[in-house]
Amino acid sequence: MKRAQKAIPEGVRRQLEERSGGVCEGCGQARAINMHHRKYLSRGGDHTLSNLIHLCGAGNTSGCHGHAHKDGSDNGWSVHRWETPADIPVDYRGQLRYLTDEVA
Repeated sequence: MKRAQKAIPEGVRRQLEERSGGVCEGCGQARAINMHHRKYLSRGGDHTLSNLIHLCGAGNTSGCHGHAHKDGSDNGWSVHRWETPADIPVDYRGQLRYLTDEVA
């Protein structure tokens, strides 16, 4: 299996920032500072928009980013190794939404 590169490509970073508007895509209230892989790279995830969500919180312990690492599978912020991120809806600012690889 081919491993994804560690760094998110600049074009994808810009698209994610455009989609989020710089605001957490989880709570919709705080500044988004973490680009979180819903399916972790270690689980075979990649750098597609459907696999990324822009979240608040520092490191893996606070804000929505910390929540994603603790119990994010409850709301689609993290997905299991066998799941396809685009097929799993996320709690996106209080509404269930499917993330695509295109900026809306």
